[in-house]
Amino acid sequence: MTSTSPDALVAGTQAPWRRWLRRHGWTLGVWLLLFLLIAYYATLIPRFGAFQVASIVNNATPLVFLAVAQAVIVIAGGIDLGVGGMLVLSSVTAARLMEGQPFGVTIVLAVLILLAAAVINSGVGWIITRSNVPDIVITLGSLYVFQGLALAVLPNPGGGTSEGFRWLFTGSDTGIGTNPWPAAVMMTVAVAAVAWWMGKTRSGLSLYAAGSDRTAAFLSGINADRVKIMAYAVGGAFAALAGLANTAIAGRGNATTVGGNLTLNSVAAIVLGGVALTGGIGSAIAVVPAGIILFFLNPILTAMGVDPSSAQVIQGVLIVFVMAATGIIEWRRRRQA
Repeated sequence: MTSTSPDALVAGTQAPWRRWLRRHGWTLGVWLLLFLLIAYYATLIPRFGAFQVASIVNNATPLVFLAVAQAVIVIAGGIDLGVGGMLVLSSVTAARLMEGQPFGVTIVLAVLILLAAAVINSGVGWIITRSNVPDIVITLGSLYVFQGLALAVLPNPGGGTSEGFRWLFTGSDTGIGTNPWPAAVMMTVAVAAVAWWMGKTRSGLSLYAAGSDRTAAFLSGINADRVKIMAYAVGGAFAALAGLANTAIAGRGNATTVGGNLTLNSVAAIVLGGVALTGGIGSAIAVVPAGIILFFLNPILTAMGVDPSSAQVIQGVLIVFVMAATGIIEWRRRRQA
């Protein structure tokens, strides 16, 4: 005798478009919210054009990559408080090594930094699986380690990169321009690749299985520890990609950037993007508009005439509200199941 879950019974009696909406409704809602905020912002400033669009897309790119890094790890059942530190470490390392180098050399260095970040963060995942110490404890330690290493690599703000490398993330040799397409393409290719991997491959789907129920995953032949290490490796690479984008935008590295703040923003972005902090639920694609929205809140509040201190309070309240709302939705879903 077989049993069928309530969700499966409901899905089986619904029209295809209703099933699609049930599955992707949150993602669609976040994208719609982003477009509504952009439309509202356009009414607040005297002129809204290519420069403003490029500024939004380019400057939000690091947070989007960092949010994707966090999403991959959380979906696999972990959480990485060190991604902000990895961003800072990758950024200053790139700025230190790329200064005065031609474009071809900066590309090679970027690839090496991505690989090194993946290896280092997979080591963090390995420590977690072998020690059985909660992720939040180990990764909080990694945050301070990465931040300290960043200060050792580049004690004072400086360094640089090639003009071609800056163009890849900003559409301009100087980092300021009206062309959002290079950054948009970089973002689309990277996120689409990880979304395809997570949704279409056995190794990617194993992240959802391990994040949903480690015991069930084990009984299905999935090595949950190996999956977590893999998730931390991918997350480390995306955190490094965020750091490279940050170097390209700023044209230098700054080790005094607070990695903890960046980490908190990445967690807020994945919650807004519908990723369950309990693991096993979420999409990398939905994290993209969520990351842009979080970056975009500050310019909107500034255009509304809100002073910076009040803007911080409003942003914090909105983040708490979103996290509470998603927690209630997840509780109701589990109760119904």
